[in-house]
Amino acid sequence: MATLIYFMKPLEPQSAGQAIVTEELRLLARVTSTLSEIGSQVAGAPDFNEALLNLRDQIAEAKPEDIGPLVEQMMRISAIAQRYGRGRDLPVNPQSPYFAHMRLSEDERRRDVLIGKRGFIDRERRVQIVDWRNAPVSRIYYRYEEGDDYEEPVAGQTLEGVIEVRRSLTIDNGQLHRIGSPQGTFITDHEGKWYEADAVSASLSGGQGTAARPPVASGGKDSRLGVHSGTNIRADKHLPEIAALIDPAQFDLITRPESGLVVLQGGAGSGKTTVALHRVAYLNFALPGRFRADRMLVIVLSKAMVRYVERVLPSLGVKGVPVTTAETWLRRTRRRVVRAAYDRYNDDTPSVVLRFKKHPLLLTLLREHVERQVAGHERDLAAAVEGTPEGEAVMAHWRSLAATPPAKRTAGLRGWLKQNDSALSALTLQRAQTATREIARRQRDVVADWAEVFTDRALLAEAAGRLCPGEFTARDIEQICAWCTRQTDEVASPAELDDKARGPRGKRSPSGPRAVDLDDPYISLDGRDERDVPVAGRLDSPDDALLLLLAQLKHGALQPPGGAPIQVEHLVVDEAQDLSAIELKVLLGVTGKLGSVTLAGDVSQRLTFDNAFTSWEALLERLGAAPATNTTLKLGYRSTEQIMALARRLVGDPGEWQAQRGGAAVELFRCGSRGEAVALLADALRSLALREPLASVACISRFGEQARIYAEALTRAEVPGVRLVANQEFSFKPGIEVTDVTQVKGLEFDYVILLDVTASSYPDTLESRHMLYIGVTRAAHQLWLLSPGKPSALLPADMLAP
Repeated sequence: MATLIYFMKPLEPQSAGQAIVTEELRLLARVTSTLSEIGSQVAGAPDFNEALLNLRDQIAEAKPEDIGPLVEQMMRISAIAQRYGRGRDLPVNPQSPYFAHMRLSEDERRRDVLIGKRGFIDRERRVQIVDWRNAPVSRIYYRYEEGDDYEEPVAGQTLEGVIEVRRSLTIDNGQLHRIGSPQGTFITDHEGKWYEADAVSASLSGGQGTAARPPVASGGKDSRLGVHSGTNIRADKHLPEIAALIDPAQFDLITRPESGLVVLQGGAGSGKTTVALHRVAYLNFALPGRFRADRMLVIVLSKAMVRYVERVLPSLGVKGVPVTTAETWLRRTRRRVVRAAYDRYNDDTPSVVLRFKKHPLLLTLLREHVERQVAGHERDLAAAVEGTPEGEAVMAHWRSLAATPPAKRTAGLRGWLKQNDSALSALTLQRAQTATREIARRQRDVVADWAEVFTDRALLAEAAGRLCPGEFTARDIEQICAWCTRQTDEVASPAELDDKARGPRGKRSPSGPRAVDLDDPYISLDGRDERDVPVAGRLDSPDDALLLLLAQLKHGALQPPGGAPIQVEHLVVDEAQDLSAIELKVLLGVTGKLGSVTLAGDVSQRLTFDNAFTSWEALLERLGAAPATNTTLKLGYRSTEQIMALARRLVGDPGEWQAQRGGAAVELFRCGSRGEAVALLADALRSLALREPLASVACISRFGEQARIYAEALTRAEVPGVRLVANQEFSFKPGIEVTDVTQVKGLEFDYVILLDVTASSYPDTLESRHMLYIGVTRAAHQLWLLSPGKPSALLPADMLAP
């Protein structure tokens, strides 16, 4: 199979590539010199400027291969100066001051413009670094290519000219490592020698001697894991900053403050989350009065992603943005808003109950319930004031408030009654106040509404038949209603619950399997009778969102008793396809009328299959939300072409992804037993740990118990740095982490080994296909599949061939 790889060829001394490298090195030296001089201005310290100026002069005349050491020496002198006394705070990070370079030609005037995370201008030293987020000139970088004529309105004037140079750069620890330009991609090794990355087509089937692959053992399989060893260098070792790769459409998307609802679709590793977080940073920078950090909210899927995003946002210049999971936010908010609800949760909720409580039909059912309730309140109010002197005036004012949420409507009428108490007769006032007081009490009781809806068997059956015919059987509705009725029962004492679990004559019911009656909806396949599970006084996991939705429908907002409504100015929801429409409706409801929202997700990375998600279009229609932008990101920044090719074949993707680089072939290793798989894996990981101690490696199983077995076996095999991750406790540090696929969504690792990719672990089902896709796309550089047994039929036929 032909695949894309990179050869590295040394740059010729007089080549165009060498000229580009020399130019960028000299430019970095000028910037470094300027920053070093500023940073070394210390009260009472010796004058370090003379040494810095001498180094700058040497750099201007130095050979290209000598510039790197001179810049490094300059950085050391600056660091010494700042340690000596109180160095000035530098406006930009000298370790990575910018990530892109343009040369603009305007009316015979040429200027170099650098794009970075912060702005800094020193006209005397000809250094201009602009902030990518708001500098008008930065738009030119994102909207035009090298050689293009540009025309951009700026501050009432028009900038016109030609882009002579447009390059992306990777500067790390004060050193230039990578230059991306239309003329080629140039990479440096650890000795400072520069190479040009030449993309070619070649066969990776057993090929050896190429820079992209480790040595090959007999039998055509790689004997070592790792692609960065020895003298080989890789074009993907130093990737450009993603802000330098944002295309014009994405840049427009990020930098439109009033864009309303933005939907970001794309395959794994296409930068959805990163673009969404850049949008948070841009909004906070461009409109800090409205988009304060504490007025924005980022919802992610897992605790690991919470920790990751909490680190990323400060690096983008915005601190203090709340980052949490949807489950945590919904639970905490429900406790604030609906305090009368239960505060214990069921662990064994039947799957049909979970599926029903996440179904979009409840958006309509709950809205209709509230509408019926309001109609009943109107009848009660009319009956109460009927025959009173000002009864018609009371009803007229009630009807004038029809456009307001029910609770506010009632509060408005009560306020009107108080305001006009002297003009109303005692009879009218007394009856109206009594009626509105009871209506207000009923409107506050969200828990009663929840119980009323989910214990009404006829209501549930009618709604399911009308709104989603065929999705829930009569037996399903019976089981759902019975479960929810038990939830609302009086909570039994611990002694009563213990007695309930006992059989005749006080003997405890057997816990082992028993005969299964498949016609009994309450008997699970393991023989457990769900009617024996303690349910009373407990919520199911979807109930937080249902109670909050009822509160929103009745009050128009989520408002804690005695507090202000909960509202955010910008909301980001990552992996939105794994939330239910009800959860998303509640979240969207806290963004106010302007509704600045970013939804990001990938339909191929679903972890949740009981939320009735079918497509983005169907989801948005159910939410009643019209997106300002619905875009698909097609560039893959994380994984190699080889990994993405397998991912596409797993999910039947039409092939719109565009990988940014090639790499090692994906390898399937068949083993006779798990012990053989552990032996092979242990040898490879020990070797990798010696050659690449800073590599991050994930060994990913399908199930948590498999991960535990492999982690223990690898530890016994004395593989260094093995960590079992069972509850999102990823370290984001070099080492080997063993976990299951449900833990790794949204994360990435240098190397990934998928464990037990067998027919039993990954059968030919939709869920297994998505799980395998998620595991595959966690790898940035290299992917191995281990199959101690019959390989999964989900793998491509050519990979399964002997």
